[in-house]
Amino acid sequence: MKIIFVDAENVGFKGLEAINANIIDKVFVFSRVDSIQKYSEQKLFICLSDYPEGSNQADFYIIGYLSRMLASISKAEKNLIEFVLYSSDVDLVNAFRFQCRTVGAKNDIVSFSHEVSASNVDSNISKTPKLPQIENQIFNMLKKPKGLSGIQEALNLSKPIFTKAVNELINSNRIKRASNNGKNWVQIKNS
Repeated sequence: MKIIFVDAENVGFKGLEAINANIIDKVFVFSRVDSIQKYSEQKLFICLSDYPEGSNQADFYIIGYLSRMLASISKAEKNLIEFVLYSSDVDLVNAFRFQCRTVGAKNDIVSFSHEVSASNVDSNISKTPKLPQIENQIFNMLKKPKGLSGIQEALNLSKPIFTKAVNELINSNRIKRASNNGKNWVQIKNS
């Protein structure tokens, strides 16, 4: 049996679609995005979204949830269960492996942006595109008014990186809120 934790804020839909779970496996999806929550319900995954908004809050919740599970199962159950994390967040992977290793639980990591192996987990190697590239991708997607959450999801970017790029676009007067809908953003002409 597998207990699968999905850091959907990190892996997005690509991570959800890649899950290969049996009916007896438990899948916990951590996301505050409505479309991911709906998709999770359709797939009979358990979606957890009741954590505070902010940097790394989903990560803290994942580790807290994992710790509660590890503390509540017997030694015999630890031998039968494999704990799997879907994430490319190196710090979260380190914490997840540490918690499992501490109690001798089997674990596996499924990563999407780059391989997360024992040799590079402790390093901060990241293959995330440079911030100017991200800014240009976001800018090009805002030719017509659009909500930012859909763009973040489509680009599969972590919230801190996405927010940094959006803030740079706002501060450089390249994007603004759409006049007809304050939730949408659009390019500023003559940029």
